[in-house]
Amino acid sequence: MEINQYIKELLLLNDCVIIPEFGGFVANYKPATIENNQFFPPTKEIAFNNKLISNDGLLINYISETEGASYFSAKQKLDNFVEETLLNLERNRNVYFDGLGYMHYDSRENLQFEPQLKQNLLVESYGLQNFSYEKLYQRQMPKPAFKVEYREPVPVIFQKRKLKKLIVAVPLLLAMALIPIKNNKVYLSKSDMGMWEALAQTTVAAPTQSQEQNVSEFSANTEVSTTESFRYFIIGGSFKSDENARKYLQQLSVQGYSGKDLGIFKGLHRVAMKGFLSMEEAQKELNLMRNQNPQSGVWIHASE
Repeated sequence: MEINQYIKELLLLNDCVIIPEFGGFVANYKPATIENNQFFPPTKEIAFNNKLISNDGLLINYISETEGASYFSAKQKLDNFVEETLLNLERNRNVYFDGLGYMHYDSRENLQFEPQLKQNLLVESYGLQNFSYEKLYQRQMPKPAFKVEYREPVPVIFQKRKLKKLIVAVPLLLAMALIPIKNNKVYLSKSDMGMWEALAQTTVAAPTQSQEQNVSEFSANTEVSTTESFRYFIIGGSFKSDENARKYLQQLSVQGYSGKDLGIFKGLHRVAMKGFLSMEEAQKELNLMRNQNPQSGVWIHASE
């Protein structure tokens, strides 16, 4: 634990701290950001480079000065720490660096570092805290109410001439309806009753045809809506081998996601966690996922 504390203290004033024969921690400046109505001050992002193994003397000299020990004793203590750390990693254990993150080997036997900063290591941001602010909404003005006037229905008044014609026409129609149909088929075809019958058939058939046309149009619209596909996807990981991609899909299924392998891009399988129809929906979900887990590394893939 003492070595971990020494590394964190050195990162406050230095951009790189090397552990000889193991690797180096690199600190990069990150400007202030605003995410989901929350302000984050400038800070340092910590990364690990396993190729920085040359001894620059910074860590050993700091241990020697802090503990009042000789250079050889400080180096021996650091070597024991490196040996113990490598042994834990080979046993598939996570090695934690207090306040910085943890290390582990992935499925390809590559050393991975997952940063989990518990404090801001940028000295210039000392005293600055995260804070949230209330989102401003546009004030909605009430719409003016309109008055509905009630008007009494206007009674229909028949004129005397039209009323006389109606009185004469009703008995005539009743008489024509009582004419025998069997013995006067020819006469019926030439009479007005035949015209009325043809007119009745056309008026009944017309609504039926329009109804069938509306049903067909609705079915077509329904079919079009069900064939829409997602264009934007949130990528959870990229894998070189099919086996690792399938394993990741199984992990997503356990977590409640219906993952999908979008294919090979630049030699890697891109596995999607969710799909969306618009970029706005995808960006909104991406911000939410990064806010819940800033180190998830998820990003958006747009299909052509």
